[in-house]
Parts: sequence; C-alpha cells; structure tokens
Amino acid sequence: MFKRLNRSPIIVSLMSTKVDRAEETIEIKKTIIINASSEVVFNAITSPTELTHWFPDNAVFEGRIGGQVRFSFYKEHSAKHSEGIVKEFVPNKKVSYTWQPGDKPGFPETTVTWELEEINLHKTKVELVHSGFTGRGENKQSSKEYDQGWSYFLGRLKDYCEKESN
Repeated sequence: MFKRLNRSPIIVSLMSTKVDRAEETIEIKKTIIINASSEVVFNAITSPTELTHWFPDNAVFEGRIGGQVRFSFYKEHSAKHSEGIVKEFVPNKKVSYTWQPGDKPGFPETTVTWELEEINLHKTKVELVHSGFTGRGENKQSSKEYDQGWSYFLGRLKDYCEKESN
C-alpha cells in the first residue's frame, strides 16, 4: 500500500522523444485527476479571468477556432510573453492552441493540447500534451524547462479548480 507523505498532486508525467527521418522531436505529456467537473476545469483553462488565478499574470484567450491566445508572465525586472492561435475548441472536452514564445527568436512553434474526460460529475481526468519541440540545442533544454513548468502549473490548476468546486 502506498502512503502519500504530503498533499502535492499526483501527476503522471511522460516526456518522449520521437525520431523521424527529418528531425528528432520531443513531446511533453502530463495527466492529472482533478476533483471538479469538466466544465469547471475547461473554464479554468480557457477563461482569461480564471487563467490568471493559476497560470499567467495576464491572459488573452479568444474561445473559438482561429482565436488569439496571449499569455504574459511578469517577474521582478522582466516579462515573458507567449502567443498562439486556437486550433481546436470543443467545450468541456478539448482545446488546442499554438505556442510561440515572444522572447525566443527562432524557437519553433509548438502546440499545447488539453483533453478532458469527465470521470463523474465532480472528477475530471486532464491530459496535457505540449508537442513540437526539436531535440537540438536550446530547444531541447527548453523542453526540460517546460516539462518542469507544466508540472508546477498543473498542481496550481488542480488546487484552483478544486477550490472553485467547493
């Protein structure tokens, strides 16, 4: 029997490398169970107001295919921005958007996909896939940083959604 020593969320994490003929690519995949409905979770990942409670400091998210996405993160003396376009939008089930960091010229456009599976009325399985990283140089290092970052932010998402559900 396993005993949890702390209250940190259980996140199943996988970072895989795929090699095709042209180029090595890296995909980050995370799965977490959140004790909230799929509607609560979907709103948390797509509503600009709700996003800022657990993810960026400022958010633009146009909830439609072709809509604009912009996340801004502020630290003491710096700011980071990522922009993209919504590619898929299925309410309470799936959302996918491109991700392009504004501070890293030459960084390949990647894709963030969220898939939600409602287990029951108050429990949702969340799968996050961030794909399109190349396996070369700075981009390979960035994929490791994103892997750590997504683990951190998924924990915050879980805490936020479960608080909103109560």
